[in-house]
Amino acid sequence: MGNHHNNEGSKEFYRKEYLLNDGQQLIIRTPEPGDAEGLIDQMQAADRETKFLARESDEFNFTVEQEREFIKNRTADEDGRFLIGELDGRIIANCSVGLVQNKKRYLHRAEMGIAVVKDCWNKGIGKKLMQECINWCKEKGVEQLELEVVTQNNRAVSMYKNFGFEIYGTKKHALKYSDGTYADEYYMILFLDSTKPE
Repeated sequence: MGNHHNNEGSKEFYRKEYLLNDGQQLIIRTPEPGDAEGLIDQMQAADRETKFLARESDEFNFTVEQEREFIKNRTADEDGRFLIGELDGRIIANCSVGLVQNKKRYLHRAEMGIAVVKDCWNKGIGKKLMQECINWCKEKGVEQLELEVVTQNNRAVSMYKNFGFEIYGTKKHALKYSDGTYADEYYMILFLDSTKPE
């Protein structure tokens, strides 16, 4: 990694390695344009495998070129961090965290999302990505980290609660599936300093 060259104007390349409980090495890092195909594969797989993400399985239709452009823009954005998780050279997860809005009245708030492919669930990868998002918030002085999660996504809700997130509301019929059924979402917040409301 020492000889990695950044594009002009882009942020510092971020990379961290974790040893998982099963002995595998998880690499969490900033994606590069060359990761476009792997990232598309990961997102399409995640969309197929769960009803808890924002898209139907056929709706993620970025071309490789569009995905490269997206990666360049996201990694240059000072108001957020976009990371991928890699096992044995395969992109199996991604997470993003960023300011809700870049206006003074909103700078204390960030929002985040995580997607992990199903064959890598239960390895602690989501927890590592969650911690990366929290770390970024602390570096930036963000006071509260927010997310929305389908109410039936018990595994995710449980993980978020373990990190200290609390439910502050429910959006009824937040998602409508192609079969005509609906899903509600919890609105959850983690207060990162002493500003937690009574």
